[in-house]
Amino acid sequence: TPPSSKVLATLNMPQQGPLMDLIHIIDDETSTKILSEISTVESDVPGCEIQILLVNNIEGKLWSSPKQFATALFNMWELGSKETNNGVLILFLLDRQRIEVEVGVRLNVYMDQSWTENMLNSVAVPNFKNGDYGSGILNIVDNVADRLREIEDGMKATTPRQDDDDSDSVPFYCSLVLMLCLLGCGIYNDSKYPMGRDRFCTNCGQCNWTHQRWVEITQPTHHTKGLKRRYCVCNSCRTVDTRDVDIPRDDDSDNSDTGGGGGGSSDGGGGGGASW
Repeated sequence: TPPSSKVLATLNMPQQGPLMDLIHIIDDETSTKILSEISTVESDVPGCEIQILLVNNIEGKLWSSPKQFATALFNMWELGSKETNNGVLILFLLDRQRIEVEVGVRLNVYMDQSWTENMLNSVAVPNFKNGDYGSGILNIVDNVADRLREIEDGMKATTPRQDDDDSDSVPFYCSLVLMLCLLGCGIYNDSKYPMGRDRFCTNCGQCNWTHQRWVEITQPTHHTKGLKRRYCVCNSCRTVDTRDVDIPRDDDSDNSDTGGGGGGSSDGGGGGGASW
């Protein structure tokens, strides 16, 4: 692709169908197979959603890793349903020779880093090295679809992590504890750094933000508060910032401004990537 026509992924880009091949590297026949498999598994597995994005790279140098961007984009698009939280994002970066798979919170233990990276290195990376990108993406979709069906059917065989009997809950609660610790340390201190017109960008010093919609990270219960997050983009230098806010417990919630549009969310605790 000529440098003048590089396609860069941004947090603000709209979702346009399950297969967004913005760099046109997958032929029509393979695209049809990919879309057919996505349609089939989304019918087989309630609430699931597979989204594919193929671009040259990520806009700017403000993201610490493709993984961080994939998690943010997943939450912006709210992939999968809120009830099942089993969405999947496949992010392909041609110029970086990098593939990332991000998953909804429910899938963390079933499609963890080990499972995901082994799958990618086995069924996709060899194709990518040969320039056969379409077949590699199709193989990923087929394997992800099979995994989703196994989970839905209760065919979990051996759990992805050979941990104790509580392995299903460990990744989620570890992420939650870490997040609460960060909140306690003041990293997301609303009183000191309110996310609004009076908050200045730490990178460029300007106060010119585009606020995205709230995304629910954890749901509230009758006993515990939930957590919602808002991504904000500095219009001057494209720095991305976040604000985390508690959601009141169900028994004292007034149901006002409690998060995103009802879709799925990712905490970054599952999925993984590979390079070639």
